[in-house]
Amino acid sequence: MNTADTDAKPGFWAFSLTLYDRPGVAEACLALQDGFGADVNLLLLGFWRARQGYAGWAAGEIDRAIAAVGPVNAALQPLRMARRALKALQADEPAAVALYAEAKALELKLEQVAQVWLVGGSRVSPAPRRKPPVPREAEMLAAVEHLAAYLEHVAPGNPAILPPGAKLLDAAFT
Repeated sequence: MNTADTDAKPGFWAFSLTLYDRPGVAEACLALQDGFGADVNLLLLGFWRARQGYAGWAAGEIDRAIAAVGPVNAALQPLRMARRALKALQADEPAAVALYAEAKALELKLEQVAQVWLVGGSRVSPAPRRKPPVPREAEMLAAVEHLAAYLEHVAPGNPAILPPGAKLLDAAFT
C-alpha cells in the first residue's frame, strides 16, 4: 500500500478524527474494544456510512469489511499491546517516552491504512438511500442501525454490550 492509497479516502479519516475527538466517544469506543473485542474503525465506519446516506449494512457486509481489514489488524494488535506496555514503562524508563510516541504514531498510521481498506471493502452495498448532506434524524437512525448490527455481530445476544453502545451513540450525537 503506497502513500497515495492511504490518502485515497480522506473523508472517512477526517470524519473519524473529528468524531473520536468528541467528549465521550473515545472512552465508549475503547470500552467496546477492550470489553468486547469491537474494532474501533468498524464502529466509526458505521457512523461515517450513516453520514453518507447508507441506512444499514447489506447482508454479509460486516463480514466482508472485517475480512478486508484483517491483514492490517494483524499488524495493529501486537503494536497496540506494545504501545500500551511502553505507556506503562514511561514512569520508570526515560527511553520508553520516545518509543511510546513512535509506537503511537505508527499505530495511527496503520489505523489510517485500515480505514482505507475498510472503505474499499464495505462499498459492496447498493448506492446510499440519501445523498449527503443527510438530514440529522436520518443520520441518527442510520447510525443506530449500523451500530446495533455491528454490536450484535461482535457480541451476539450479550446485553452487556448495550450500555457502552448507548454511550457511544449519545456521545456521537450530543
